[in-house]
Amino acid sequence: MLTFEHVETYDDPASSVFSRLMDLKGRDSWIKGILETRVTPEGPAQLGTRYFESGKYSGFKSEKNMVVTELVQDQLLTLETAPDEKQSFRESYRIEPVSEKSCRVHFTIQVGNVPKVAEFFMRQSMKKELPQTAAGLRAVLKG
Repeated sequence: MLTFEHVETYDDPASSVFSRLMDLKGRDSWIKGILETRVTPEGPAQLGTRYFESGKYSGFKSEKNMVVTELVQDQLLTLETAPDEKQSFRESYRIEPVSEKSCRVHFTIQVGNVPKVAEFFMRQSMKKELPQTAAGLRAVLKG
C-alpha cells in the first residue's frame, strides 16, 4: 500500500476546518479534478455515509465508492473504499488544534493495488496534489 502524507497549518479554528471537511458534496470546491460527487444520505458526513466520487487526476479517470469509517467531532474524518473494491483507497484528515484560532491538519491518503509501473508516477503526482488540495481547502475557508 502506498501512503502519502501532508501537514498544513490553518489560521482557522478546528471546528471551522472540520465543518468544511464534513461537507462531502462540496469537496469539488477545494479538491482539483473532482467532476461528480454523490452523498448518501444527503447532508454533513456521519459514520456510514456513502460517498461516490469521479474525477480526473494526473490525466487518469478515477471513480471510487467510499464510506465514512471514522468520525470524531473536530478531530478526525476517514473515508475508505469497501474491502472488495479492485483498488483500495483510504483518505484521512486528522485535525490537531494549535490554539483557539488555528489548527494543523494531517492529510493521509493510502492507495492499494497500484501496479508497480504506476507507483513512480503516482508518487510524483501526489507530491504536487496534496499541497494543492491543502491550499484549496485554505481558499474555501477564507472564501
